[in-house]
Amino acid sequence: MKKFMNASQAGFTLVELMIVVAIIGILSAVAVPNFKRYQAKSKTSEAKIQLAAAYTAEQSFYGDFGIYHNCFTYMGFDPRRETNNRYFAIGISVAAAINGQAYTSATNSGLNSADCTRTLAATGSTTGSGVATFFPAGKGNGSVVAAAPTDTALGTQANATTQTFTISADGVVSADFTATTNMAQITVDQDKIFSILQPGY
Repeated sequence: MKKFMNASQAGFTLVELMIVVAIIGILSAVAVPNFKRYQAKSKTSEAKIQLAAAYTAEQSFYGDFGIYHNCFTYMGFDPRRETNNRYFAIGISVAAAINGQAYTSATNSGLNSADCTRTLAATGSTTGSGVATFFPAGKGNGSVVAAAPTDTALGTQANATTQTFTISADGVVSADFTATTNMAQITVDQDKIFSILQPGY
């Protein structure tokens, strides 16, 4: 007596299964690294938002006093409450060196010299109140967190008419780029030009 197998009961051969597994492996090898890059890239949007806010604070401060400075908390830019959610350290991590004439004009316009001194030292802060010129990050990859902006400068403050600034944001957005020499670094200047010095992914 002959037995017939229904076509719908036919299965995959071992070779066919191995081909499917190989294809899945190839797709995974291509997709996972790309996904990690896109994930890291999406985190850099935080830096641009923070830099835009700091830029606005600088320009408002300049409108009031005619100088740029590094006393961000005095200006009203203070992201310390968001420390635990930030991948980027942001601010200016060098001392201020404001032209004397320009600074005198600023104090005559109402600048509080006690809270925003002419040669304010670089000060990092994550909690509390008080003057801060930069704000360390609270998030990173593993135990590596950006402690301070590394490529930053107040710029040229040579006289009352020449005033520039550069604000930097540094962050660890990828576990493969955790050193200060390769973590993400983005800056903005007085002309609102954003520069990606290192993508960090």
